[in-house]
Amino acid sequence: MSMLKIFTVINVINWGLISIWGAVVLYFAFNQTGHSDAAGRGLETAVLGAGILVLLLLIGLNLLPYHWTKIIALLSSGLLLFWLYIRD
Repeated sequence: MSMLKIFTVINVINWGLISIWGAVVLYFAFNQTGHSDAAGRGLETAVLGAGILVLLLLIGLNLLPYHWTKIIALLSSGLLLFWLYIRD
C-alpha cells in the first residue's frame, strides 16, 4: 500500500473519531442535569467547554495539510475516547 493511501485511511479514521467525539460533546450538552447546586452546574459548563475546545483542536489538526498533525489527531482522539470508555 502506498503512503498516500495510508494517510487517506488515517484521515478517514480521524473524521470518524472526531464525529464520535462530537456526538459525545452533544450528548453532554443536551443531557445536563438540573439537580445540582451552583458549583455543579459551573463544573458541567466547564467540562462542556473543555470538550468543545478539544473538538475544535482535533478538527483543526485534521484540516492542516501536514501528515504529522493527522497522526497526532488520530492518537489524541483515540486516547481520549479510550479514556472515556475505561472511565465509565
